Amino acid sequence: MPESIENKHQPVMVDEVLDGLNCRAIENEGDAGKTYVDCTLGLGGHSEAILQTSTAKDQLIGIDRDGIALQMASERLKKFEDRLTLQKGTFSTLKKIMTTLKHETVDGILFDFGISSYQLDTAERGFSFQKTGPLDMRMDSESGETVADLLNRLTERDLGLLIRTLGEERWASRIASRIVNTREETGPITRTEELENIIWRATPAKARHGRIHPATRTFQALRMAVNHEIEEIEAGLEAAVSLLACGGRLVAISFHSLEDRTVKHCFRALEKATKYKSEHKFINLHKKPIIASPDEIARNRRARSAKLRVLERAA
Repeated sequence: MPESIENKHQPVMVDEVLDGLNCRAIENEGDAGKTYVDCTLGLGGHSEAILQTSTAKDQLIGIDRDGIALQMASERLKKFEDRLTLQKGTFSTLKKIMTTLKHETVDGILFDFGISSYQLDTAERGFSFQKTGPLDMRMDSESGETVADLLNRLTERDLGLLIRTLGEERWASRIASRIVNTREETGPITRTEELENIIWRATPAKARHGRIHPATRTFQALRMAVNHEIEEIEAGLEAAVSLLACGGRLVAISFHSLEDRTVKHCFRALEKATKYKSEHKFINLHKKPIIASPDEIARNRRARSAKLRVLERAA
């Protein structure tokens, strides 16, 4: 029996997201309804919860750069189609999308960074070293450079810098050297299993059996590079803040330190600007990020590294 969409990807911290967005099924007379934006629609788990919890007047706009995920989410959310608008796009196109849809402000915006279990588990997407497949890793499989393209054009120096910066990988120089030597000796590197083997051999034997697989950080770095993830996060946060209505909230879920650091610095800068020169007032609702409960982590291992932050426009 085919696996259901719901089982392909479990959204993390659903209750915390709903609370962060101040999403309530309370309908007041004369209320025009709220507008929520899920900037990382994925397979629609968070969006489904928002639509189930909010009122019949509330609308949701779902955005994703992955066309396949959009199709799957559309099927999952079909029963809400009168309250739902789906758009293909990146974080950096958020403002343009909202202008096209004639929304100057919205009441809640969600970002759930990183990749989904569905993407990791689909071998032909090339995201996981645990699956044999082509070295692709593009979130939008219809455009842009693949990881194979990137691996086979960068210099050893640039590869090492990329892996060290985006992967925070201790053995970046050794891995970059082995990659370049391999492609010079045997030709282009095009498969996940090839790259995993190269990384394994480049990692000192004493460091191969740590808490995470030796290939984890390099695969992360290459994925982030081809998808321009940090640049997209920065552009998305900037656009999202400009779209928040008074009382509106921005919820961001991060899964590793670079993502969370970017969100934290953005929220702190806005709160600091509020005290001095900003025309709007922003409040960072939690000084420390919210993490998943032990029960959720037991049910969904992906939640173990999730950190959730909430920003509110207060004026």
